[in-house]
Amino acid sequence: MANFFPENSLNEALKMHECGQEEYWFYHQSSHPDNNPLLYQELINNALSEIIVWDPYFNVNFPNSDQDIFVNIKNDITIKILTVKNLVRPNHDYLTSVHRAMKSKIDPAKDCRFGLRVINKVDCANHGKSLFHDRFLIIDSNQVYLIGSSIGWHLKSHGSTGIFKVSKPDTISFIQSIFKFYWDNSTEHEIPLAYLHLL
Repeated sequence: MANFFPENSLNEALKMHECGQEEYWFYHQSSHPDNNPLLYQELINNALSEIIVWDPYFNVNFPNSDQDIFVNIKNDITIKILTVKNLVRPNHDYLTSVHRAMKSKIDPAKDCRFGLRVINKVDCANHGKSLFHDRFLIIDSNQVYLIGSSIGWHLKSHGSTGIFKVSKPDTISFIQSIFKFYWDNSTEHEIPLAYLHLL
């Protein structure tokens, strides 16, 4: 297959092609079939105060162990996750599974605060208009990224995917306001924000 990527676009450190303006990164699986894309992990690792994962497919059961993305976070970080799940499956306690998974990956010495809110996708009467499909990552309240695929695709080489950095202040504020709306209106199924290892 011919290479249609711009010359010198490959960032070997991240295993992704990138736009020269540090605006868009693309993991082309054929460019690195034996390597994982690393930008999402780097963004999480470099967060100084807050990580917001807004993703309808946050999974904590093997092989999709999305909690692994948090293993190298800095100390004193707040993590908020907003996701969508079917919460009426028999013997399915998603909130407990997420809580255990996060505790297993984040060392108590990190002093991490954690909160999770879940929109129950089968509760159409209450949440039918609150479902979402796009994925976002918000770092330290001022960095916003539109993520092409869920976390699992950034932990392992599943397929090609991209990350777009939102740079315009008005757009950043707009996305943050949408997140706030969904977060504030999704309190029915939650792990309240608190210190992770005290919950």
